[in-house]
Amino acid sequence: MSTDYRQQELRQILQSFGLDTREIQVFFTLLKIDKATASEIAKQTPDIPRSSIYDVLQSLQQRGFVSSFTKNEKLYFQVEQIEHVIDILEEEKRALTEQQNAFRSVADMFNQMKTGTAYKPGVRFFEGKKGILAVHREIINARKTLYLIGDLAAVIHTFPHAAVEDNFAEFKTNKIVRKAMMIPNAAGKQYLRNAGLNEYHHVKWLPQAMKLDTDTLIWEGHVAIIDYTQQLNAVVIDNPTMYKTFVIWFEMMWNSIPEEIIEQDVK
Repeated sequence: MSTDYRQQELRQILQSFGLDTREIQVFFTLLKIDKATASEIAKQTPDIPRSSIYDVLQSLQQRGFVSSFTKNEKLYFQVEQIEHVIDILEEEKRALTEQQNAFRSVADMFNQMKTGTAYKPGVRFFEGKKGILAVHREIINARKTLYLIGDLAAVIHTFPHAAVEDNFAEFKTNKIVRKAMMIPNAAGKQYLRNAGLNEYHHVKWLPQAMKLDTDTLIWEGHVAIIDYTQQLNAVVIDNPTMYKTFVIWFEMMWNSIPEEIIEQDVK
C-alpha cells in the first residue's frame, strides 16, 4: 500500500470525525515532524494564517488528536496516541447513548406537552420487549428511589441476562435507593448475589408459594405494572397521588415481612 494511498485513507477517516481542512493539514504536519511549537507549525503551513494556528491546535486538543507539553519553557504539540483518541470517541459514544435514552424516556411526555396535557395524570401503554426496555430506561434515567415487587424468574424468562445486566453499579454510583420484594427462587437469589446488599440496595423475600407474572415498579410520580405473560406489555401510571398510595402500600407490605437473614443467599 503506497504512502499516498494511506494518507488519503487517513484523511477520509479524519474528515468523518468532523475535522476541517486546516485541522487535517496541521495534524499531518505534526505527524511528519513528531513534535513542534506553534511557531514551527506555522512555518510548515504557510497557507494557514499564523493567528489561526493556536485555534486549530486547541480544537485538535479538545478532540483528543493532539496533546501538548512544556520543555525548556516552550510549549510543544504532538500527535496523541491513537488509543487516547479511541477512548475519547468511546466516551462521546456513551454520552450520546445516554442522551438518546433520555430522549426516548421522555418522548411520550414531550408529545403530551405539545397537546397541552403534560401536567395531567395519565396512563401510558408499552408493548413487547422494546416497550418494557423503554420503561426500564425511563426508571434508570429518573435516578429516583425505586420500589420493586416481582418474580425474577418471570423477568429472566423474557430477558435471560437480566440477573447480570441490571445496572447495579449505576444505582450504587448515583446513590439511588432500591427496595425490592422478590420471590426467593433460584433466579431471585442469583440476582441478589450479583447485586449484593448495601445501604442503597435492600431486599426482602416474599412467601415462596407466591407466583407473580407481573412486576410492580414504583418511582417518583409513577407506577409501572409489567406483564410477563404471553401478552408481554406494560402500563405506566403517571399520577403523584397514586404513586404515594402505592408507596404506602409497599411500605405496609415491607414492614409486615419479618426480618430474615438473607446474607447467606448473597454468598
